Amino acid sequence: MDNAQNVASVPGTQTVTRGSTRETPDFHRSFLISHLAAARAALLGKLLGLDEQPLTEAPVLDHWTIKDILAHIAAWDRWEYQTMRRMAEGESPDFAAVQDVDRFNAAVVATWRERPLGEVLAELEDARATWVAWLQALPVEEFFQRRRYDNYDWSFPDCLRVQWEHDTEHAEQIAAWREARGLRGEPWNTQTGSKEVLLAALAAAREELLTAAALVPPEERTSRRVCGEWTLKDVLGHIADWEWLGVEGLRHMAAGQPPQVEHVEDVDAWNRAHAEARHEQSWDEVWADFHAARRALLAILEGMDQDDLGRLFSTPWVDQCTPYAWAFVHLAHDREHAEDLRKVCGVEKAPDA
Repeated sequence: MDNAQNVASVPGTQTVTRGSTRETPDFHRSFLISHLAAARAALLGKLLGLDEQPLTEAPVLDHWTIKDILAHIAAWDRWEYQTMRRMAEGESPDFAAVQDVDRFNAAVVATWRERPLGEVLAELEDARATWVAWLQALPVEEFFQRRRYDNYDWSFPDCLRVQWEHDTEHAEQIAAWREARGLRGEPWNTQTGSKEVLLAALAAAREELLTAAALVPPEERTSRRVCGEWTLKDVLGHIADWEWLGVEGLRHMAAGQPPQVEHVEDVDAWNRAHAEARHEQSWDEVWADFHAARRALLAILEGMDQDDLGRLFSTPWVDQCTPYAWAFVHLAHDREHAEDLRKVCGVEKAPDA
């Protein structure tokens, strides 16, 4: 039996054991939410390297642009949240949207078509964050309660699966559209694209990492090996160390200067030295520094304009690099470790980046 079948077989509030992981209902819910986050990060990853014109003007799916697709996805997240909440509160859900999907979709796209890309991205993020926060706060027995309406299964775990498959479907459509039009993007180090999409993709990748980290029980954060000899505390410290290096370089770029940062030739030795330097730090200290590094990175990015992100600079690692690509490295780093954490915790591979 593969991982998906094993996890999906956990009914109600039963606890099962697979390998060294005890799959409590809380773990199973966290698994589902981590998969939801991974699919969203993969979706936004397909938009990187595109500027605003192909995102907002070029038809991708019939007459829909990428911006239209994002508005459509956000609307279904809102609908899922509102419908699931009515179910949990014992009210009759309104199924009008699923009874006439085409009409619902057309109305949503028409509502958002004249709105700027930034507003659509903000709605996409807020709709998902609102829904996930509610899911996480829901009593676990309520989350796993079996629900049937008009002979259809509306169990909440299945609703989450439908939504991550929805993200994946549209991600694949966008990838195919890009491939057909030769929009593969520049080499990673010289690429640029929409600042608003970059910020949204960074947020989605960080959410993917955080939901994967949540699969490690709090009592195991500083003791359980999740990456070679490293614990979760070590992994987050490692990510923060590289992000602080990135902050330093990005600050120079924002000032119009090449990044004057340490040239790390032996990455493994650098990683070991920095992990050892954090050895005596507490979980709370590392956790705070991990978040502080991201706040610093975002503060610099938000202060840069669109043109700034596409400037080319000489760097210690490559002859030329844009600030956009410099920031992208941290997005990819988050996703890499998120996938590693899911594997260690026994969760199947996430949607392709």
